[in-house]
Amino acid sequence: MRLGFFLVLALLFVGVASSLSVPVVRPPARLLILGLPALGPSWLEKEGQRIPAGCGPEAARLLLWYWDACLGLALVRNDPEGALAALHTLMGTLTVHWEGTEQGLTWPWKFAQGLEAYVRQKIPQASVHALSGSLGEVFTKAVELLLRGNPPVLLFDWEGRGGLFPNHYALVVGYERDSRQLVVNPGWGYAFQTVPLGDPAVGPVQLFWLEGVDLKAVPGLSTAPPADCPAVRGYGKGATFSPWCGPSRARELGPGLILLLWD
Repeated sequence: MRLGFFLVLALLFVGVASSLSVPVVRPPARLLILGLPALGPSWLEKEGQRIPAGCGPEAARLLLWYWDACLGLALVRNDPEGALAALHTLMGTLTVHWEGTEQGLTWPWKFAQGLEAYVRQKIPQASVHALSGSLGEVFTKAVELLLRGNPPVLLFDWEGRGGLFPNHYALVVGYERDSRQLVVNPGWGYAFQTVPLGDPAVGPVQLFWLEGVDLKAVPGLSTAPPADCPAVRGYGKGATFSPWCGPSRARELGPGLILLLWD
């Protein structure tokens, strides 16, 4: 009996020692994708009325703009306004009155369905994947996707004003590891906005991304970092912009599209 006990104890020790010997690879401290346009808020003309395009179609258009630049496609760049209108229709985006203004409301399942229907017109094998989870799970998955060159769209509760429901879609274009912040292109006329995934007020959160696109075609050529520091806006009302300077490395993803990494 004692021999069996010590054998089990020895095996457990070996297992723990083996697990501890595996190196843990940490992602770079920061990542940022430069070069996407600072679009929005956008409006559409439909049936003689001017209506808000909505953040869902806007975020999807930015996502597809990224793939156009990376892979030399023409998903949206040849006709940005027509693409936005088509995404709005496919997503069934509704015009609602919220906080005294007209807003575009896109249900999460309709966002995924509409985006997939639009992309499959030119990339039949493409599909939209989604993740609903804790703030930590979503942060980890977003970092993983960004390091693969596959930026996701984040659905979150902007400033905690939606209660139980997330209310804003934005394309994730970066992160800061230690503060657990994602950086999004918010679709509000500027390029970079932090979203703290350590703050429960931004939840619930959800990610959407494309699979079936040719990730191997992303060139990732080394290049010199830009001389200017990108300006990243903090989170919340009255937040200011902070410079993100001194990246360790830079990679060219496509014409005018640069990936910055801070080790």
